[in-house]
Amino acid sequence: MIPQFPLLDLIDSEEGAGLRRIFHEKRLEAGALLCAPSGEDQVFIVRSGRIRVYFATPEQELSLGYLTATDMFSTHTRALLQATQPTELLVARREVLERQLGHYPALQATIVRVLAMVLSQAMTLIEDLAFHPVKRRIARYLLRSAARHKVPVAVDSLILVELSMEEIAALLGTTRQTASTELNAMIHAGGIARQGRRHIRICDPERLYLWAGADHTAGIQ
Repeated sequence: MIPQFPLLDLIDSEEGAGLRRIFHEKRLEAGALLCAPSGEDQVFIVRSGRIRVYFATPEQELSLGYLTATDMFSTHTRALLQATQPTELLVARREVLERQLGHYPALQATIVRVLAMVLSQAMTLIEDLAFHPVKRRIARYLLRSAARHKVPVAVDSLILVELSMEEIAALLGTTRQTASTELNAMIHAGGIARQGRRHIRICDPERLYLWAGADHTAGIQ
C-alpha cells in the first residue's frame, strides 16, 4: 500500500514512479494562457508558480481563484487558465490519470481540496456581486486574507496582500479604477493604511468590520 505522501513528494518518490511517468512537464511564462490540444482533456499539477482561473468577456474579467504549488485542476472547464508568474506544471491526459485515482489517495485529496476552494470562491463572488457594494467587498477580502494567514484583526496587524490591484479587482468583480478609488477612500477614512507594497495595516478593526458588514465574532466566509 502506497503511503499518503504530499502530492509532489509522492510524484517525485520511488513509490510514485509509475504515476510520474504519465505526466510531462510544461513551463509557462507570466501572462501565458494554458491551452490543451484540440479535443484533449488534460489534468495538471502546479509544481511552482501561480495559475489564475477566470472568466472573461471583452468588457470584464472575473477571477474564480488562484492555483499554487501542489494544486491540481483540469482544462475541461469553461474557465480560462493563465500563468500570473513563471510557472512549472506537470500535465497528463485526463483519462489516463483517472485510471490511477484508486491507487493514490493523495490525488483524490488534492482534487477535493481544489474543487472546494474554487467552489467557495465562486459562491463568494456570486454573494458579493448580488449583495455587497465594492467597499464592502474589499473589506471582506481583507478580512479573508487576514484569516487565511492567521493574522489577528487588531490595531497595527499587517495583512499580506498577495495580489495586484488589477488582480483584486478581477477577483471582486469590479474595475481596477473603482477598486483603487474605494481602497484609497478607506485609507483616508483612517480604517486601514498602506505598509509597503504588499501589506495593509489595520488602524481601526471595528471600522473594518463595519465596512465588511460583519460581526467580529462571526468572521467572513
